[in-house]
Amino acid sequence: MKKYSHYVSKETIERIHEQSLRVLKEIGVRFENPRALDLLAKNGVKLDGCIAYFDEETVVNAMKLAPSVFELTSNTKGNLTIGNESRITMPSGGPVYITENGVIRKTVNQDIINFLKLTSTSDEIGYQYIDFLPNDDHLNEDQKIYASEALLLKYGKQPACIDPDTFLMDEGKIYNATLKSIDLIRKFEGIEDHEKHINSFCVNSISPLCYDFAPLEKMFAFCEQNQPLWFSPCAMPGMTAPPSVMATLVMTNAEILAINALAQMIKPGVPVIYGNTSASTNLRTLLLSFGAPETMLMCYATAAMSDFYDVPCRTGGAQSDAKDTDYQSGAESMFMIQSCMECGTDLIYHASGMMGSMNLYSYEKFILDEECIAFARRMVQGIDPSEEKVCFDALKKAGPRGSFITGRTPKMYREEFYLPKYFNKQDVNVWQNEGSHSVLEVARKAVDERIESYVQPDITKEQQELLNPYLPPEYKESI
Repeated sequence: MKKYSHYVSKETIERIHEQSLRVLKEIGVRFENPRALDLLAKNGVKLDGCIAYFDEETVVNAMKLAPSVFELTSNTKGNLTIGNESRITMPSGGPVYITENGVIRKTVNQDIINFLKLTSTSDEIGYQYIDFLPNDDHLNEDQKIYASEALLLKYGKQPACIDPDTFLMDEGKIYNATLKSIDLIRKFEGIEDHEKHINSFCVNSISPLCYDFAPLEKMFAFCEQNQPLWFSPCAMPGMTAPPSVMATLVMTNAEILAINALAQMIKPGVPVIYGNTSASTNLRTLLLSFGAPETMLMCYATAAMSDFYDVPCRTGGAQSDAKDTDYQSGAESMFMIQSCMECGTDLIYHASGMMGSMNLYSYEKFILDEECIAFARRMVQGIDPSEEKVCFDALKKAGPRGSFITGRTPKMYREEFYLPKYFNKQDVNVWQNEGSHSVLEVARKAVDERIESYVQPDITKEQQELLNPYLPPEYKESI
C-alpha cells in the first residue's frame, strides 16, 4: 500500500482525473505561443483563438507515451536514474534575499558561488542547480545567458539541471539560445548521441490554465532534442486557483495533462516528470504558504496522480515560511521533507536552504535541512526483519541480564542507526560545560568548514576553452 493512500483515496484520484478532463473539454487551456497553437491545430485539437480544448483520448494517450523511468547521462559527474521512487534531492536556486545573523540582505554573486560549493560538498544532494548571478552588469551578453551553465559544468560535482537565462531576451532568440545551451552540454560531456538525456527543463504554467510564450519556446527546443521536462504548476488557492485543495488539484492536473499532450506531439516518448508546487495561500499577506498541512496533502496527491499516469513525480522539499532558522523553520521543513520522502517522490526540488515563501535563503538551514533529509531517508527505509538483524545468536550468547557492549561500535549498529552530524545528542551537563553552543552555532561553523573544504573538479584544456567565452572573468580559473 502506498503511503499517500492514508490521505488520497483511489476514489479521489479518479475524481481528480475525471474533473480535469471536464475542465480540458469545457474550459480549455490558453497557449500564448504561435508555434504551439500551430502544432495543436495540426493534431486536431479544437482551438478558439489561443484557447485549446482537449478530448479525453488525446490527453490519455499522450500520457501513455511518457516513460515511467528514464536516465540522465553525464560522463563527467555520473548518471542519474529518475523514477521508481528514486528520491533524488535537489537544492533551491538563488533566492532574492539571504538571512544572516538575524539580518536580511539581498543576494550577491558570492552567495551563488557559496551555494555551488555547499551543494558540491553535500552527501545528501544528488542533482545540482544554481540560479543566475544577480550582479551581472559587467558581463557581456553571452556571459549573462550562459554563466550559470558554465559555472555548473566547470565547478559542480553532481549532475546538473541547466537553464539558460533568457529573461528579457528578444522572443525570437529564445529557441536558438536554448538549443545552443543543450549543444554546449553535449560538447562539454563528449556525448554525440542525441537520444541520450543530458539535461532537463521545468515548465511552469501561469495558473489558472495558461502557458506563456517563453517557456513554450524553451520546451520546443528541449523536446526536439529529446530532453526531459518537468511540469510544475504553482497555484495559489483563493488567488490563482479556486479556494479548495480539491479544485486546485483538478485545475493543475488539467494544466499538466494539456502541456504533456503538446510535448508528446513535439517528440513522442519524451520523458516527463509530473510535478506540482502548489501550496496554501495566506490571504492576509497574499503570499504562498509552503509550511502548511495543505501543501503536504498536495505532495501526497501529486505522487498519487503521477502513479495513476505511471510517470515520475516531483514535489517541493524542505520548505518553510519562517524568516529565521528557528523552531518554525525546523518544524515546517521536517514535515515537508518527510511527506516528500514518504510518498516516494522521484525528484525533490528545494530540498535544502529555502524559506520565507520562496524568497529567503539561509546557509545554516541548508546544513540543517541535510540532517532532516537524512532523518527522512532513514524513516522510509523502515525495519529490516531479516534473520541477520534478529541477532538471535548474539542475544543467546548474552543471555538474561547480559550485555552487548563490545568495546567498538558494531558495523551493524552503524548501518542500522542514523548518527546525526549537527543535532545535539550530548549529556546536558557536558553540553553546558563545553560552552552551551546552539545547533545554529554548530551549523554556522559547519557552513564555513564546508565552503573552505571545496575542491574544484579537474577539467580538460579543451573543456576549459569551450567554457571560457561564457565564464565571468572573475571565475574563469577558480571560485
